[in-house]
Amino acid sequence: MIIRGRHEWRAEPPRRPLSPLDRARVDAVYIHHTTGVQHPEIQPWLRAIQRFHQGTRRWNDIGYNYVVDRNGTVWEGRGWNVGAHASGHNSRSFGIAYLGDGSTEIPEVARVSIGTLVGRLSEDWNIQTVGGHRDIGQTACPGDWLYGWVQAGMPLPEPPRKSPVPDLREGWKRRLRRFR
Repeated sequence: MIIRGRHEWRAEPPRRPLSPLDRARVDAVYIHHTTGVQHPEIQPWLRAIQRFHQGTRRWNDIGYNYVVDRNGTVWEGRGWNVGAHASGHNSRSFGIAYLGDGSTEIPEVARVSIGTLVGRLSEDWNIQTVGGHRDIGQTACPGDWLYGWVQAGMPLPEPPRKSPVPDLREGWKRRLRRFR
């Protein structure tokens, strides 16, 4: 999994120094979706979200730890060690956002990236809960489809299997008909 750094989307610096998460307290990951004007290019879209979070909301930085786009690319928001995505839960959880509307099915490649991030966080931190933003706040986030996927355990389609051994009986049946 490749994570694109803040410099790649030309993020502004945080307004104040970021406070690191306390490893002993972090036990959850919450999935979000983004809304608002959707830019065709990802970097301007991320900068617009950061401007909204810093300017309108008066937050220190973009709220999410990581953002996953429709192509499965992972973009660094606040990174591994700082949280600020859901009021009352920032000191004990990570926030991963899907860049787009989660009310309809999101691409499989994006789901794989979200699942990989959650898995990596679970390996490095004491993650006990994976939920949607609506589990901890009065919101429709992360959208009905994305929320249902998270609640179902974030399943991925089975990889294509090789075709089974051909049914040789069909050939034998044809041969037997010839001899009757």
